[in-house]
Amino acid sequence: MKQVKENLKTVATYASADTMNAEGFAAWTPDDATLLEQFSMTGTLGNSFYANAKDAAKEAVRLLERADAASLAAAIVRGRNEGFIRAFPILGLVYLSKKDSTLFKETFGKVVLTGNDLVDFIEMAKSVRGLGRAVKSAISAWIAKNANPYYAQKYRRQIADAIRLSRFKGEDSIYAYILNTYPEVKGNSKEKLEKAYAEYPDLAAHRDFVVAVESGNFESAAKLLEERNIDVNSLTSLYGKFDKTLWAAIAAKSPVMRFVKYLAKFLREGVVTEKVVRAKVNVEALRKAKVFPFRLYTAYLAVARDIAAEDKWVVDYLADVMNDYALTYDWSALADKEWIVAPDVSGSMGAAIGDSTILSYASVSAMFVGFFMKGLKRVKILPWNTEVRPYAVPSADSVMTHIEAITNMIGGCTYMEAAVKYMIEKNIKADYAVFLTDTEEYGEGWLASWKEYHRRNPNAVAFVLRGDSYITSPIPEAEAKKLNVYQVFGWNDSVIDYMKFVIDQRAKH
Repeated sequence: MKQVKENLKTVATYASADTMNAEGFAAWTPDDATLLEQFSMTGTLGNSFYANAKDAAKEAVRLLERADAASLAAAIVRGRNEGFIRAFPILGLVYLSKKDSTLFKETFGKVVLTGNDLVDFIEMAKSVRGLGRAVKSAISAWIAKNANPYYAQKYRRQIADAIRLSRFKGEDSIYAYILNTYPEVKGNSKEKLEKAYAEYPDLAAHRDFVVAVESGNFESAAKLLEERNIDVNSLTSLYGKFDKTLWAAIAAKSPVMRFVKYLAKFLREGVVTEKVVRAKVNVEALRKAKVFPFRLYTAYLAVARDIAAEDKWVVDYLADVMNDYALTYDWSALADKEWIVAPDVSGSMGAAIGDSTILSYASVSAMFVGFFMKGLKRVKILPWNTEVRPYAVPSADSVMTHIEAITNMIGGCTYMEAAVKYMIEKNIKADYAVFLTDTEEYGEGWLASWKEYHRRNPNAVAFVLRGDSYITSPIPEAEAKKLNVYQVFGWNDSVIDYMKFVIDQRAKH
């Protein structure tokens, strides 16, 4: 009889479900505002574990076609600046251009942040709608604002392509330098190019650097790097010709993001000292450069895999920086609560995020586990797939150790209710529970179990942190508020601040 009653409760819970997830389990269709936030923060237009690229693109286009302009603009700006991906926000900008030309122009520079973004936007626009007047006007405004000596070096070909396609006209000599990447361009004389070199010494230094490297004059090239503002990102085609002197100069000149990306290479070349690493890679520098902590994790893996024994200190140092990063969040509002953090360790969590060859849903989820263990004292970790898995890593261990422990558990099916049922059975009374998952459940259902947990603990709050871009939801929005459930998309730097906001708001009511 008890099982019959439980079955009836489950049936009643999912009676209002209007769709099914990829595994055939009952689910709900989110409203467009929720879907926009989800796609903008997590959406990939490539293959994912449960959906192929073609299906993902179709769903994205359907959503963008029917979305209202204001909601679309807000979502893609947040996604491009806070999310892990670029494709959906840039595609969203193309569709925004069809809906509201004024809002499109206002939004353009907040989504198109780099020359690569500009090229991708142009290619998408040509496929979807063509380069009309409003689009060309926005591209021209972006070029006029961003064609400085640094961008002219870094994105020379990309901006040149944009100039030619948009038929941008500019009087500044810097455009002669940019367009010289295509010698056949009419009206771009040698005199105009020389004027650009005269007016912009950094452009001349870039030219002289290339000549010095090609002639083997590495000392002169290194001196130019030291004295002038030469963009190191634009020099990759020359890397095969560098000697140790130049590699040392490149390491010293590299901005934080690039330094972290190439740290393993710099170590192999033997050109970085502990002083340089500590100056470039620290929490203050990472935050100032907007380098999310998952970038630090990818560097950690590359360094741990490739370095010589005498450089092991770098691995330990990167682990220490990750620990420091965890402690920079404001944990004060969370500290006096009882927390459960329940990461999904089912097989699908091992899937790569976007085009990454290193980052998986599991590794980023596990990073949050490590952060909570570092930031809070009253927290219990409940990894789960079909059941809750034992977790015995001490809180004193590094965030990297927690990541390794969680990612090593990956496998099995997605029974989202496993952690909640365990909390009920063990009578664990948490104030807040965090579930990190891709939501592709096919057990008995998370919502049914959370309803029971909420009945026993009516003040308990659940944060369901989703890293997926699937178009179904395990939680109907109509019931989420009643059950103290907050669905969050993306595992980015603002998540903990959002939790703090929710706690503060609840304290006021």
